[in-house]
Amino acid sequence: MTPQQLKNSILQRAIEGKLVEQRPEEGTAKELLKAIKAEKAKIADMKIFKGRKKTLIRDITSEENLFKIPDGWEWVRLGEIADVFGRIGFRGYNKSDLVDKGNGAITLSPSNMLQNGKMHYDSCTYLSWEKYEESPEIQIIDGDILVVKTGSSFGKSTIVNDLPEKATINPQIAVLKYVFCDKKYLLLFLLSPIAQQQFKSFVIGTSIPTFSQEKLLNMLIPLPPLAEQKRIVAKIEELLPLVEEYNKAYTKLATLNAKFPEDMKKSILQYAIEGKLVEQRPEEGTAKELLKAIKAEKAKLIKEKKIKKSAPLPPISQEEIPFHVPESWEWVRLGNLIQITSGDGLTSKQMIDEGIPVYGGNGITGYHNDANVFQEKIVIGRVGFYCGSVHITENKAWVTDNAFITTYPEKYIDRAYLVYILRHMNLGKSNNATAQPVVSGKKIYPLLFPLPPLAEQKRIVAKLEELLPLCEQLANDGR
Repeated sequence: MTPQQLKNSILQRAIEGKLVEQRPEEGTAKELLKAIKAEKAKIADMKIFKGRKKTLIRDITSEENLFKIPDGWEWVRLGEIADVFGRIGFRGYNKSDLVDKGNGAITLSPSNMLQNGKMHYDSCTYLSWEKYEESPEIQIIDGDILVVKTGSSFGKSTIVNDLPEKATINPQIAVLKYVFCDKKYLLLFLLSPIAQQQFKSFVIGTSIPTFSQEKLLNMLIPLPPLAEQKRIVAKIEELLPLVEEYNKAYTKLATLNAKFPEDMKKSILQYAIEGKLVEQRPEEGTAKELLKAIKAEKAKLIKEKKIKKSAPLPPISQEEIPFHVPESWEWVRLGNLIQITSGDGLTSKQMIDEGIPVYGGNGITGYHNDANVFQEKIVIGRVGFYCGSVHITENKAWVTDNAFITTYPEKYIDRAYLVYILRHMNLGKSNNATAQPVVSGKKIYPLLFPLPPLAEQKRIVAKLEELLPLCEQLANDGR
């Protein structure tokens, strides 16, 4: 259960009368309603009600009752226990009525209302004193309840608190004044799932959702006796800090769960390059013997002018070695194993909708009608955001000059092992974040590469292909 689901469950139990016990000595909601009608009659002739269009508050039918409530409770319309005011149906304002701070009143908008029922007053606009004074019904004071009725955050509700100066509202908001029940209980109801469902049913429009003040006035509310309202509020205020603690723990666990598959994948690959993923077998020979064969093969190809002789790389010092590898392994400079050459330029105009795949720094970037490689090749992103990324082409592909084509002694190095380790090495990590990211032979040839015997490379790959899909499954299960 998510923290929001837990909070919703608590609020739902509260408004169903299941959070605290009922006490006969506290009277009934019917008696409370009778007192409310008497109070409303006393304020009916106040100035702000003069000339106001009478809104029809409909009788409640038994079919409308949303769920069963305790015997001492009553279903009521919002308009029976509060008055709703807003700018629609009253005087609006134009941009010319907005003024600088100090020359008018704060105009509250949905952005000033936080989801936790609090208010903030940053980045407020100001309405001229003239416009503020001509609309007393929407002059806001601490204790008023605001409800968003227009825009994507419709239904968001809060009690105004700690107003720094005089304030009014913009047309997106309705204000509940003269609330004849516990305000905190009413706010808790407005935040409950059943209230939010009603708000959704009120909405008209798709581009800018909105609902009328008449619909708000006719909203259904389960009303307990006043003393029970206060006990419900007290119980929820006791429980919400526990929900917040649950929220922190839930968020921390969700973060760990999201990171775990990727961390597990990195750990498995690290075990692989440390020689801890599979056992070593003496009969499989040593990487020293493998390097001797690679060196001989390289010399043969240079003599046959199939590859160019590369500049010698410095010997590896003990200080450079990042971790211990098995005795049958060897640390080797990457440039002694691979050679990279840039792909060929290709403009977007030369791309076609389908055909031979074109590889750039981030894998396939389009299609072309020609190829510049004719067997599967390892490509390494050369420049830009994806520099250092590693991909494998199809048998026929075009590699652009945003990537390097990689060659290596295929008889002595397992391609999948090479790809796994190159990806784990994160070849683009050493780039200066303020400059254009770029990978070059000068940067990657000196890097250290842990080399096991060929047979062990293949067994490492087999184990990785057994374990890494489990990490991917964990990641998918957590989404």
